[in-house]
Amino acid sequence: MNTSMKNWLTQAAGICTVAAVALTGCKKDEVQATITPTNAPTLAASTTAVVLAQANAASTAVTYTWTPVTGFTWTNTDAPYNPAITYQLQIDKKGGAFTAPATIDAGTSPTNVTVEALNTALTTLGIAPGTATPVDVRLNARYASNTPQASPVVPLTVTSYKACVAPNSDSWGVVGDAADGWPDATTNTDVPLTYNCDTKTYDITRAFKVGAFKIRLNKAWTVDYGSSSSTGGPLVKGGGNISIATAGTYTVKFDIANLKYTITK
Repeated sequence: MNTSMKNWLTQAAGICTVAAVALTGCKKDEVQATITPTNAPTLAASTTAVVLAQANAASTAVTYTWTPVTGFTWTNTDAPYNPAITYQLQIDKKGGAFTAPATIDAGTSPTNVTVEALNTALTTLGIAPGTATPVDVRLNARYASNTPQASPVVPLTVTSYKACVAPNSDSWGVVGDAADGWPDATTNTDVPLTYNCDTKTYDITRAFKVGAFKIRLNKAWTVDYGSSSSTGGPLVKGGGNISIATAGTYTVKFDIANLKYTITK
């Protein structure tokens, strides 16, 4: 190959390289499609303050009413769609940034938050029980993989409780005409007692009528306790009925470890 041919090939290769670099440098970045909700959700609460008690664990603590995201707008796409949306109530300490909030599934509006669910959320946040504490609550709408849309914050002052778990699965209750009546072959009328972690007793506070009651296990007569005293004292397995002479609201505490009970009006 002569010298002039070599020079020509070298120049052609250089031109090709420059052209390739030019083409690479001119390639446009991919344009991302974006989605934007047409409105922010709103949130309203049935109360601004609540005191929680484990005895009411299944009851509604707060009812939240909210409006959802109604639609979306798209840019840079020829195939817009409405993504599925999930809603959560987020709870954080007052003034927090919701960086690690406690969450409760909102489902659909209205959302009834139980005492137990709210207390669990507060425990997750490390809020001390027994003290009225202000918290922030908001509705969080999550859709696709995009940034969630949140409602304005709704304040709540709440007093939580220390969750208490009974030592076993036994269910103790009071039964009798002084409470909700004596059971028959088809109906259980037992009123459940709640385990108290502080006193290690099974407790109930309620209205009692003139009449009598006994304490029994698992809604059956296999194990039941009664007493000859109507003012508290030792309990006897299979013992006599405990009498209520005057109607009123009483607190009954059943001390199973020492087989005794107290009753106060």
